Amino acid sequence: MSKKVYVQNKDGTPLMPCKPAKARHLLRDDKAEVVEKTPFTIRLNWDCEENTQQVRLGIDTGSKKAGIAAVRENGQLLYQSKVELRTDVKQKMDRRRRYRRTRRNRKTRYRKPRFDNRKRKKGWLPPSLKSKANSTIKSVKQVSKLLPISSVTVEIAPFDMQKIKNPGIEGEQYQNGELKGHSSVRQYVLYRDKHQCINCKKDDVPLQVHHLKPRSKGGTEKPGNMVSLCVECHEKLHRDEIELSEKSLNYWTNKEYKYASHVNSMKNYLVKELRKLFNVKITFGNVTKAARKELGLDKSDVNDAIAIACLDFAKRIRKLSHTFLQKCLPRGRYQLYKGERSERRIPTEGFNGFDRWDKVELPNGTMGFVKGRRKSGYFDVSDINGNSYTHSIKYTKLNLISKAETIITELKGNSSPLNQRLEGVSLPG
Repeated sequence: MSKKVYVQNKDGTPLMPCKPAKARHLLRDDKAEVVEKTPFTIRLNWDCEENTQQVRLGIDTGSKKAGIAAVRENGQLLYQSKVELRTDVKQKMDRRRRYRRTRRNRKTRYRKPRFDNRKRKKGWLPPSLKSKANSTIKSVKQVSKLLPISSVTVEIAPFDMQKIKNPGIEGEQYQNGELKGHSSVRQYVLYRDKHQCINCKKDDVPLQVHHLKPRSKGGTEKPGNMVSLCVECHEKLHRDEIELSEKSLNYWTNKEYKYASHVNSMKNYLVKELRKLFNVKITFGNVTKAARKELGLDKSDVNDAIAIACLDFAKRIRKLSHTFLQKCLPRGRYQLYKGERSERRIPTEGFNGFDRWDKVELPNGTMGFVKGRRKSGYFDVSDINGNSYTHSIKYTKLNLISKAETIITELKGNSSPLNQRLEGVSLPG
């Protein structure tokens, strides 16, 4: 399992990576300088011949996580990362909407009605999905600064939602959905439950439809999320006086297919934007699965990306000993004040020069991120997944490595001795 140091030419053009020993000699002789700690990257101080080889990038798209891998033609794996995408965009937009409506009620007694005459452009994506697609594209751009990418292969994985729900569906059955013959979802749910309460089994009382997962928490209006209850049981359930038994819910599992729908919705936008920058090819899930099995890899986001990159390119793979974990973060925060009457302003410039998710070095040499800050100067430091290293450490004992960005990166696995030795060195300038 080889270890690599990424190299840039004097003008920032990516070159082929080198071994740690070679990078150590270049830094010792002042022929290069460190420009990035994670991934560890050096830039040459002279114009070098750009003799590069073909490098293919594979992308395994997803709604929560994405896998990215870069492979050379001889099967040498040059880069692999797992990207954790944001899933909080919709919740934050809902919260912002509530703030604005409350403010309008306080500040504006009357406002002339405005007509919603705005039109959405062709190819419009909801902000939550656009954030996922743009974060994936940004991660690919970061890799293109490290390696001379010759082509990109993307798995678009179109999902057949009907087939996922009912594997045996075929032909005209696609036109005969579960709601056929019913005027509304409520009517179908009552018919499915035999017009009786699933809890007390009464059928001679008024019935209501209950959402297993509340709509306020992301529940859907699909029949699988709804059951029939009488008024009395419905009220008791919301007062937490009763619980629905597992036996009564055997046929009404609340399966969600929204993540598959997310990938279906953003695949065209993702491919279109990547084609503006790279030579892009597309592949499908069944092809990726066969390639992954042929390479002898287990199922994971990163291994899928490796298999995608190796399609019709490399017959075998030489693995890396480390993986880069990346996490997408929001740019800032909405809350600027706190207190009963918003009398205290929250500092936006950070505490003692530190912001949340700044990368720091602990006294024992461990690299972590500032997870929580206190005005007293004591911070909470954790890894990229939020697992705490220390709950209280004085800021004067921390060495700032890099400021937080919209994508933060952490190295998992065995890094090279050069990386370990220079991880805490300040960047030039």
